[in-house]
Amino acid sequence: MAASALLLLGSCQRLGAPATPGAATQNRRDNRPASPDFDLPTAAGKQLTLMSLRGSYVLLDFRAVGCTECAAENANLRKLYDQFSHRGLVIVSVWQASDQAEWRTALTAEELPWAQALDLSGETARAYEVQPPPVAVLLDPRGHELARNLRGRNLGQKISEFIPLD
Repeated sequence: MAASALLLLGSCQRLGAPATPGAATQNRRDNRPASPDFDLPTAAGKQLTLMSLRGSYVLLDFRAVGCTECAAENANLRKLYDQFSHRGLVIVSVWQASDQAEWRTALTAEELPWAQALDLSGETARAYEVQPPPVAVLLDPRGHELARNLRGRNLGQKISEFIPLD
C-alpha cells in the first residue's frame, strides 16, 4: 500500500537535535501509547489515515519542499521501498506546504513511488513533535514508535531488525 507525505516549510536545519553522538536514534519499545492518527489528503485524491495502515510497519517520512537534506535521502528511501515494501513496510511521506500548487510542483520533481500526503495546517507534524525536516519515524504494526531520526544505512539496519531480508 502506498504511503503519504508531509512537507514542512522552513530550513532543513534540525533545531533541537541532540548534541551527543548517537542520541539522534531514539528506540522506543517502552509501551508508549500508539502514535497519533491523522487524516490527510493524498496526491491520488484520497484520504489516508494512520489507522488504515495498522498491521504494517510504517515509516513516516516528514519532509519539506526545497529541503536538500530531504532530497538527499530519496535514493536511500527508494532502496528501502524496493527491499521492504513487499515484506510489509509502508512508507508515508508527509508534506507540509503553504498551498497545494507548491506541493504538486515538489511531487513532480521528486517522483517518489509511495503515497504522498499533504498537511497544510502542520497539525500532523506538531502531533509527532517534528522539528524541521527531514525526520523519519518508524512505527510498529500497532502504531507504536520504534525509532526516529535515522537515515541512510542506520535506517535500513533498524528496519531489518523488524522485517528480515531473509
